[in-house]
Amino acid sequence: MKNLIRCKRGEMFIDVAVMVLCAMMLIVLALNTFSFFVVKQNLDHYAKEMIKASTVAGRTTGTEIENRQSQLNDETGLNPTVTFNAEYFNASQQTVQFGETITVTLTYQTQFHGFGIFSIPVTVTARHSGLSQRYWKNE
Repeated sequence: MKNLIRCKRGEMFIDVAVMVLCAMMLIVLALNTFSFFVVKQNLDHYAKEMIKASTVAGRTTGTEIENRQSQLNDETGLNPTVTFNAEYFNASQQTVQFGETITVTLTYQTQFHGFGIFSIPVTVTARHSGLSQRYWKNE
């Protein structure tokens, strides 16, 4: 009877199963973490493209800005909240004078799925700025 209790045959099978389970959990954690880097990179690209469109147009609203936002939504698969901040030349038309700073802030809500058991809400933010490239005359 004592030999049966002391017998360690088959113990390696349990060790291997536990090691495989731990390795799979680490892989899932790494993939979830990597997905945040991809979202952040896409959001930075989105912000750079939005600031390019805004600085060339010299405004923060308009069809060219909305069209570019729609194109970027399709391209990246993201639909972030876009907020512009600028010192407006004409506040009603939201035009920005040549050489003035335009800042765009993008905010995107996503989930961190921890091993499929729980999820943590995470807010990813990207901010870029540029100078208006359009001169507006007083009429």
